[in-house]
Amino acid sequence: MAIDGEAARRIDQEDLHADKTANATILIEKQRWVYKQYKFYTQQLQRAFGLIQDDDERKAVDYRYMQGYSYKETLLFFRHGLSDSTIRRKILEGTESMANTLKLMGFFEQNHAEF
Repeated sequence: MAIDGEAARRIDQEDLHADKTANATILIEKQRWVYKQYKFYTQQLQRAFGLIQDDDERKAVDYRYMQGYSYKETLLFFRHGLSDSTIRRKILEGTESMANTLKLMGFFEQNHAEF
């Protein structure tokens, strides 16, 4: 007899108790696997970010993507020294630099296995 897809064991003649140990173990393993994947991808992105050569590109990508500010906030932050089109170009060139580094590292060919 199954209760919600879990094996049930008898506590006494009348009561059934769902054995959740197996599901808990599977959940813990899945959480570890997800964390391991997250950690790998995060490290690869940080490595590619650190290899951006141009300081302005690195700062623009950092503010826009690594710190998570909106495009408008990024423009306002850099407005004191650079035009909007220059900031847009720096963000584009910085992300292209990261993408090229990730390609060289084989980032996009990683096995996208599911748990």
